[in-house]
Amino acid sequence: MRVPNRKYPDISFVDRDTSAIISSLIKAYELMTGRTLYPADPTRLFILWIADIIVQEREIINESAKQNVPRYADGDYLDSLAELFKDTERLQAQAARTTLRFYISEAQTSVLVIPAGARATVDGEIIFATTENLSIEPGELYGDAPAVCVSTVKDPSTGQDATIGEKGNGFLPGQISQIINPFPYFDRVENITISDGGAAREEDDAFYNRMRESMETFSTAGPTGAYIYHARTASARIVDVAALSPEAGIIDIRILLNNGELPDEEMIQLVQESLSADKTRPLTDFVSVSAPDTVTFDIDVIYYIPRYSASSEIVIKKDAENAVRSYIKWQTEKMGRDINPSYLTSLLMDTGVKRVVITNPGYSAVRANAVAVLGNQNVVYGGLENE
Repeated sequence: MRVPNRKYPDISFVDRDTSAIISSLIKAYELMTGRTLYPADPTRLFILWIADIIVQEREIINESAKQNVPRYADGDYLDSLAELFKDTERLQAQAARTTLRFYISEAQTSVLVIPAGARATVDGEIIFATTENLSIEPGELYGDAPAVCVSTVKDPSTGQDATIGEKGNGFLPGQISQIINPFPYFDRVENITISDGGAAREEDDAFYNRMRESMETFSTAGPTGAYIYHARTASARIVDVAALSPEAGIIDIRILLNNGELPDEEMIQLVQESLSADKTRPLTDFVSVSAPDTVTFDIDVIYYIPRYSASSEIVIKKDAENAVRSYIKWQTEKMGRDINPSYLTSLLMDTGVKRVVITNPGYSAVRANAVAVLGNQNVVYGGLENE
């Protein structure tokens, strides 16, 4: 279950205090029978067993009741509560996209049409198929067509299509080069863009946050929040969106993907299409989608462990490494987040480290349309020190 939204108080629908329940049962029994129950009385032990069952049932009742509150709900319960919000459904797994370029052996005197569904593969399992007819004009030797990842191969662990989701992402230009269904005059095929846009099914946290953002969309995408919502709807891989308006009628959308990854051309096009729908974009707005600007930072840190913790040295070193990874994730997964070495110090000190010396990064402000990107990393364990 997710951590509740911190803006709201934690709630409980039933009393689950074990001591209070036991006390209530014993008092009721003594009142009805006129007997005093001593600690070793078999009847008291029986009441303790009954109280244990009641507590377990109340836990189940409480958790079931919380599934009716969006910030606690998960899985199918969260999907059911989505009807309370405007036009919001969980994003399903999406296939990766790319652009395929088909070459022919000689120029034709008339238009050569390659029907939609022409397929090319990386390895015989990850397959991309064109989504529209491609017309190669007379005198031309190649043509480009959009394609999506498809496959008949199933993941044995889930029974689902093995290439739906992120598995079709990241193939560099030229890697998708094996034709499956050749056509007359075919010479060769290759992808000319990095394949991207594939995403797994939207997780509960992301879906919940997007449900709340959907309330911004009762008008068109004019408000900042509405543009952010519609951009997030394009792909479950989008972790952060910045919507800025440098001048009237100009909307600058910046998107950032999971793990601080910058979007490529295919993902940018996917978001652009999502924001250009007739029911989404105000007619007078010019919307531009792009990757955020980047601000590079280095990590150069030395940390020391107190000598009295020498027996835990291996554990603390491992925790310190995890703390650095947590800092990098925190620093690079949100636009407009200033480069803040104080947070790195805090994370390291929480692991039991005695002292931290940070040469880099220094504090640096990051604009709303920019994101911090890690450059060089050098984390050194300086040894044990006296208190």
